[in-house]
Amino acid sequence: MKRIVMFIALLVPLALAAQKSPVDKLFEKYANQKGFTTVNISGKLLGFAGKLDTGDPETSKMLNNLTGIRILSVDDEEVTGKVNFFEEMEGDGFFKNNGYESLMDVTESDQVVRFYAREASGGKFSELLLVVGGKDDNTLISIRGLIDPENIGKITGALDVDVDVDVKKGEK
Repeated sequence: MKRIVMFIALLVPLALAAQKSPVDKLFEKYANQKGFTTVNISGKLLGFAGKLDTGDPETSKMLNNLTGIRILSVDDEEVTGKVNFFEEMEGDGFFKNNGYESLMDVTESDQVVRFYAREASGGKFSELLLVVGGKDDNTLISIRGLIDPENIGKITGALDVDVDVDVKKGEK
């Protein structure tokens, strides 16, 4: 009986660690589906890019500290209105239960844009998450690694991410 209890006690942490986050579930659910585009950039490729002579040692260091970038986007108008990445993740209680801090919130009548960060040690982040959900656009960008808050602008600039929203007019 003791062996069974010990065996179960050893398996429970492994089972909990193996559970996938809603971010991973969304990527798996919509990858290779018609109307969706997925981009996965591995940490190895980012590290290779960091070794190239960029002329900026800070950019090289930043790229070497990233473990991956994933982008999921809806590119079919028929699918866009049927899917809402933000609602799917919010429905799982993902943001509240996983230690994400909201850095930016933009809410319109039919569109939500949220920029989240998960803290690591030393005032740095372990993940940045941009979630856009609504009738017109659905995009999810996950950036993982050791991210210095001072480099967020460089990362979004390198990805050519437009997060400029005119709140008065409701235009991007």
